[in-house]
Amino acid sequence: MTEKSTVRTREMAVELKGQRELKRMTLREVARRADWSAAKVSAWENGRRISPVDAAIYLAHCGTKAAERARLLELTQPPSDLYWVRPYFDKLVDPMKSLIIQENLATSITYYSPLHIPGMLQIEDYVRTCFDLTGRYTSDRLEMLTKARVDRQKRLQCRNPPACTFFIHERALRSVVGGSRLMHEQLQNLVLTTNLPRCVIRVVPESAPVFRVFPSTFTMMEFPGHPPVVYEETYTAGLFVDDRVAVEALYIVVTRLEQAALSEGESREMLIRLADEYELMRE
Repeated sequence: MTEKSTVRTREMAVELKGQRELKRMTLREVARRADWSAAKVSAWENGRRISPVDAAIYLAHCGTKAAERARLLELTQPPSDLYWVRPYFDKLVDPMKSLIIQENLATSITYYSPLHIPGMLQIEDYVRTCFDLTGRYTSDRLEMLTKARVDRQKRLQCRNPPACTFFIHERALRSVVGGSRLMHEQLQNLVLTTNLPRCVIRVVPESAPVFRVFPSTFTMMEFPGHPPVVYEETYTAGLFVDDRVAVEALYIVVTRLEQAALSEGESREMLIRLADEYELMRE
Protein backbone atom coordinates (compact mmCIF):
# COMPACT_ATOMS: atom_id res chain seq x y z
CA MET A 1 0.00 0.00 0.00
CA THR A 2 1.54 3.30 -1.07
CA GLU A 3 -0.74 5.55 0.99
CA LYS A 4 0.03 5.80 4.71
CA SER A 5 -2.77 4.58 6.94
CA THR A 6 -3.80 6.44 10.09
CA VAL A 7 -5.63 5.56 13.29
CA ARG A 8 -8.89 6.66 11.69
CA THR A 9 -8.45 4.79 8.41
CA ARG A 10 -7.47 1.58 10.23
CA GLU A 11 -10.51 1.83 12.48
CA MET A 12 -12.72 2.48 9.46
CA ALA A 13 -11.21 -0.57 7.75
CA VAL A 14 -12.16 -2.79 10.69
CA GLU A 15 -15.67 -1.32 10.79
CA LEU A 16 -16.26 -1.74 7.04
CA LYS A 17 -15.19 -5.36 7.11
CA GLY A 18 -17.35 -5.95 10.18
CA GLN A 19 -20.43 -4.50 8.49
CA ARG A 20 -19.82 -6.63 5.39
CA GLU A 21 -19.42 -9.80 7.43
CA LEU A 22 -22.62 -9.04 9.39
CA LYS A 23 -24.40 -9.06 6.04
CA ARG A 24 -22.56 -12.31 5.18
CA MET A 25 -21.24 -10.81 1.96
CA THR A 26 -17.87 -11.46 0.37
CA LEU A 27 -15.51 -8.65 -0.57
CA ARG A 28 -16.04 -9.42 -4.25
CA GLU A 29 -19.81 -9.28 -3.82
CA VAL A 30 -19.65 -5.75 -2.41
CA ALA A 31 -17.35 -4.75 -5.26
CA ARG A 32 -19.69 -6.23 -7.87
CA ARG A 33 -22.81 -4.57 -6.45
CA ALA A 34 -21.17 -1.12 -6.36
CA ASP A 35 -19.30 -1.56 -9.64
CA TRP A 36 -15.90 -1.24 -7.94
CA SER A 37 -12.80 -3.31 -8.44
CA ALA A 38 -12.10 -5.92 -5.75
CA ALA A 39 -8.67 -4.34 -5.33
CA LYS A 40 -10.24 -1.00 -4.38
CA VAL A 41 -12.48 -2.59 -1.75
CA SER A 42 -9.55 -4.61 -0.42
CA ALA A 43 -7.49 -1.43 -0.09
CA TRP A 44 -10.23 0.23 1.98
CA GLU A 45 -10.51 -2.82 4.23
CA ASN A 46 -6.74 -2.69 4.77
CA GLY A 47 -6.55 0.92 5.89
CA ARG A 48 -6.54 3.12 2.80
CA ARG A 49 -8.68 6.23 3.13
CA ILE A 50 -12.21 5.97 1.77
CA SER A 51 -14.22 9.02 0.71
CA PRO A 52 -17.51 9.85 2.51
CA VAL A 53 -19.45 9.11 -0.69
CA ASP A 54 -17.84 5.71 -1.25
CA ALA A 55 -18.25 4.87 2.44
CA ALA A 56 -21.95 5.73 2.29
CA ILE A 57 -22.39 3.52 -0.78
CA TYR A 58 -20.44 0.67 0.83
CA LEU A 59 -22.52 0.84 4.03
CA ALA A 60 -25.77 1.09 2.08
CA HIS A 61 -24.96 -2.18 0.28
CA CYS A 62 -24.28 -3.71 3.70
CA GLY A 63 -27.65 -2.56 5.02
CA THR A 64 -26.09 -0.54 7.84
CA LYS A 65 -28.74 1.29 9.88
CA ALA A 66 -28.90 5.08 9.79
CA ALA A 67 -27.52 5.79 13.29
CA GLU A 68 -24.61 3.41 12.87
CA ARG A 69 -23.96 4.72 9.36
CA ALA A 70 -23.80 8.30 10.67
CA ARG A 71 -21.30 7.26 13.34
CA LEU A 72 -19.07 5.46 10.86
CA LEU A 73 -19.15 8.26 8.28
CA GLU A 74 -17.63 10.51 10.94
CA LEU A 75 -14.49 8.40 10.60
CA THR A 76 -14.10 9.52 6.98
CA GLN A 77 -13.97 13.22 7.87
CA PRO A 78 -11.25 13.70 10.49
CA PRO A 79 -10.22 17.27 11.30
CA SER A 80 -6.55 16.27 11.21
CA ASP A 81 -4.34 13.36 10.22
CA LEU A 82 -1.93 14.14 13.08
CA TYR A 83 -4.11 14.21 16.20
CA TRP A 84 -7.50 12.60 16.81
CA VAL A 85 -9.59 13.28 19.90
CA ARG A 86 -12.13 10.71 21.11
CA PRO A 87 -14.24 12.47 23.80
CA TYR A 88 -15.45 10.41 26.75
CA PHE A 89 -18.72 12.34 27.13
CA ASP A 90 -19.99 12.02 23.55
CA LYS A 91 -22.73 9.37 23.42
CA LEU A 92 -21.93 8.62 19.76
CA VAL A 93 -18.24 7.99 20.44
CA ASP A 94 -16.77 4.94 22.14
CA PRO A 95 -13.10 5.78 22.80
CA MET A 96 -12.55 2.38 24.37
CA LYS A 97 -13.59 0.68 21.13
CA SER A 98 -11.18 2.86 19.16
CA LEU A 99 -8.34 1.89 21.48
CA ILE A 100 -9.24 -1.80 21.41
CA ILE A 101 -9.16 -1.85 17.61
CA GLN A 102 -5.65 -0.38 17.58
CA GLU A 103 -4.44 -2.74 20.32
CA ASN A 104 -5.76 -5.73 18.40
CA LEU A 105 -3.85 -4.64 15.29
CA ALA A 106 -0.60 -3.86 17.12
CA THR A 107 2.36 -6.23 17.26
CA SER A 108 4.10 -4.20 19.99
CA ILE A 109 2.61 -2.18 22.87
CA THR A 110 4.51 -0.01 25.36
CA TYR A 111 2.53 1.49 28.24
CA TYR A 112 3.52 4.03 30.89
CA SER A 113 1.35 4.95 33.86
CA PRO A 114 2.47 7.34 36.63
CA LEU A 115 -0.75 7.29 38.64
CA HIS A 116 -2.54 3.95 38.34
CA ILE A 117 -2.20 0.32 37.27
CA PRO A 118 -2.30 -0.01 33.44
CA GLY A 119 -5.79 -0.73 32.12
CA MET A 120 -4.78 -4.00 30.47
CA LEU A 121 -3.51 -5.29 33.84
CA GLN A 122 -6.37 -4.22 36.11
CA ILE A 123 -8.55 -6.81 37.82
CA GLU A 124 -12.30 -6.31 37.50
CA ASP A 125 -12.91 -4.79 40.96
CA TYR A 126 -10.01 -2.36 40.49
CA VAL A 127 -11.43 -1.32 37.10
CA ARG A 128 -14.90 -0.78 38.51
CA THR A 129 -13.60 1.19 41.49
CA CYS A 130 -11.47 3.47 39.29
CA PHE A 131 -14.39 4.24 36.99
CA ASP A 132 -16.72 4.77 39.95
CA LEU A 133 -14.33 7.19 41.64
CA THR A 134 -14.39 9.50 38.60
CA GLY A 135 -18.08 10.13 39.26
CA ARG A 136 -18.81 10.68 35.57
CA TYR A 137 -20.65 7.46 34.60
CA THR A 138 -24.12 6.06 35.14
CA SER A 139 -24.24 2.56 36.62
CA ASP A 140 -25.11 1.00 33.25
CA ARG A 141 -22.23 2.70 31.43
CA LEU A 142 -19.88 1.92 34.30
CA GLU A 143 -20.59 -1.80 33.94
CA MET A 144 -20.20 -1.61 30.15
CA LEU A 145 -16.82 0.14 30.42
CA THR A 146 -15.68 -2.26 33.12
CA LYS A 147 -16.44 -5.26 30.91
CA ALA A 148 -14.74 -3.63 27.92
CA ARG A 149 -11.54 -2.98 29.89
CA VAL A 150 -11.44 -6.49 31.36
CA ASP A 151 -12.01 -7.99 27.91
CA ARG A 152 -8.92 -6.14 26.65
CA GLN A 153 -6.79 -8.41 28.81
CA LYS A 154 -7.61 -11.36 26.56
CA ARG A 155 -5.16 -9.84 24.07
CA LEU A 156 -2.33 -10.75 26.45
CA GLN A 157 -3.36 -14.42 26.53
CA CYS A 158 -4.20 -15.05 22.89
CA ARG A 159 -2.23 -17.46 20.70
CA ASN A 160 -0.06 -14.71 19.20
CA PRO A 161 0.03 -11.84 21.71
CA PRO A 162 1.80 -8.54 21.00
CA ALA A 163 5.13 -7.84 22.67
CA CYS A 164 4.00 -5.79 25.68
CA THR A 165 6.10 -3.72 28.06
CA PHE A 166 4.36 -2.01 30.97
CA PHE A 167 6.23 0.72 32.85
CA ILE A 168 4.42 1.35 36.14
CA HIS A 169 5.49 4.09 38.51
CA GLU A 170 6.03 3.01 42.11
CA ARG A 171 3.55 5.64 43.32
CA ALA A 172 0.80 3.92 41.28
CA LEU A 173 1.51 0.69 43.14
CA ARG A 174 1.45 2.43 46.51
CA SER A 175 -1.70 4.48 45.82
CA VAL A 176 -4.50 2.59 47.57
CA VAL A 177 -7.60 2.13 45.42
CA GLY A 178 -10.57 0.48 47.11
CA GLY A 179 -8.70 -0.63 50.22
CA SER A 180 -5.82 -2.95 51.12
CA ARG A 181 -7.72 -6.16 50.26
CA LEU A 182 -8.32 -5.00 46.71
CA MET A 183 -4.73 -3.80 46.35
CA HIS A 184 -3.45 -7.17 47.57
CA GLU A 185 -5.49 -8.96 44.90
CA GLN A 186 -4.38 -6.46 42.25
CA LEU A 187 -0.69 -6.84 43.11
CA GLN A 188 -1.03 -10.62 43.11
CA ASN A 189 -2.47 -10.39 39.61
CA LEU A 190 0.51 -8.33 38.47
CA VAL A 191 2.88 -10.97 39.84
CA LEU A 192 1.02 -13.69 37.92
CA THR A 193 1.03 -11.56 34.77
CA THR A 194 4.85 -11.49 34.77
CA ASN A 195 4.67 -15.19 33.83
CA LEU A 196 2.81 -14.50 30.56
CA PRO A 197 4.83 -14.85 27.35
CA ARG A 198 5.92 -11.59 25.68
CA CYS A 199 4.66 -9.56 28.66
CA VAL A 200 7.13 -7.46 30.66
CA ILE A 201 6.37 -5.36 33.76
CA ARG A 202 8.99 -2.88 34.93
CA VAL A 203 8.59 -0.62 37.92
CA VAL A 204 9.79 2.98 37.76
CA PRO A 205 11.05 3.69 41.30
CA GLU A 206 10.17 6.84 43.20
CA SER A 207 13.91 7.59 43.26
CA ALA A 208 13.77 8.37 39.51
CA PRO A 209 13.04 12.11 39.95
CA VAL A 210 12.54 13.03 36.29
CA PHE A 211 9.28 11.10 36.14
CA ARG A 212 7.79 13.06 39.02
CA VAL A 213 7.23 15.86 36.51
CA PHE A 214 5.99 13.67 33.65
CA PRO A 215 2.32 13.06 34.53
CA SER A 216 1.07 11.77 31.19
CA THR A 217 -0.26 8.23 30.77
CA PHE A 218 0.44 6.94 27.28
CA THR A 219 0.32 3.82 25.16
CA MET A 220 2.68 3.44 22.20
CA MET A 221 1.59 0.92 19.57
CA GLU A 222 3.59 -0.41 16.62
CA PHE A 223 2.10 -2.12 13.58
CA PRO A 224 3.42 -4.21 10.69
CA GLY A 225 3.66 -1.97 7.64
CA HIS A 226 2.21 1.13 9.34
CA PRO A 227 3.70 4.02 11.37
CA PRO A 228 3.52 3.80 15.17
CA VAL A 229 0.73 5.56 17.07
CA VAL A 230 0.55 6.97 20.59
CA TYR A 231 -2.62 7.09 22.70
CA GLU A 232 -2.74 9.56 25.62
CA GLU A 233 -5.43 9.70 28.28
CA THR A 234 -6.96 12.76 29.93
CA TYR A 235 -10.02 13.10 32.18
CA THR A 236 -12.26 14.24 29.33
CA ALA A 237 -10.90 12.50 26.23
CA GLY A 238 -8.49 10.06 24.67
CA LEU A 239 -6.00 11.48 22.17
CA PHE A 240 -4.53 9.46 19.30
CA VAL A 241 -1.26 10.89 17.99
CA ASP A 242 -0.09 10.06 14.46
CA ASP A 243 2.29 13.01 14.16
CA ARG A 244 5.79 11.63 13.51
CA VAL A 245 7.64 14.33 15.47
CA ALA A 246 5.41 13.91 18.54
CA VAL A 247 5.71 10.11 18.42
CA GLU A 248 9.50 10.33 18.14
CA ALA A 249 9.56 12.60 21.20
CA LEU A 250 7.80 9.88 23.20
CA TYR A 251 10.31 7.30 21.96
CA ILE A 252 12.88 9.41 23.82
CA VAL A 253 10.71 9.15 26.95
CA VAL A 254 10.58 5.36 26.52
CA THR A 255 14.39 5.25 26.28
CA ARG A 256 14.64 7.17 29.56
CA LEU A 257 12.10 4.83 31.14
CA GLU A 258 14.21 1.84 30.11
CA GLN A 259 17.21 3.45 31.80
CA ALA A 260 15.39 4.43 34.99
CA ALA A 261 13.14 1.41 35.59
CA LEU A 262 14.02 -1.62 37.68
CA SER A 263 14.89 -4.80 35.80
CA GLU A 264 12.22 -7.46 35.22
CA GLY A 265 13.51 -9.51 38.13
CA GLU A 266 13.79 -6.55 40.49
CA SER A 267 10.32 -5.38 39.48
CA ARG A 268 8.81 -8.80 40.18
CA GLU A 269 10.45 -8.83 43.62
CA MET A 270 8.98 -5.41 44.40
CA LEU A 271 5.50 -6.54 43.28
CA ILE A 272 5.72 -9.58 45.56
CA ARG A 273 6.92 -7.43 48.46
CA LEU A 274 4.12 -4.90 48.01
CA ALA A 275 1.52 -7.67 47.71
CA ASP A 276 2.76 -9.04 51.05
CA GLU A 277 2.58 -5.56 52.61
CA TYR A 278 -1.04 -5.13 51.50
CA GLU A 279 -1.89 -8.57 52.87
CA LEU A 280 -0.48 -7.60 56.27
CA MET A 281 -2.53 -4.40 56.18
CA ARG A 282 -5.67 -6.55 55.84
CA GLU A 283 -5.01 -8.28 59.15
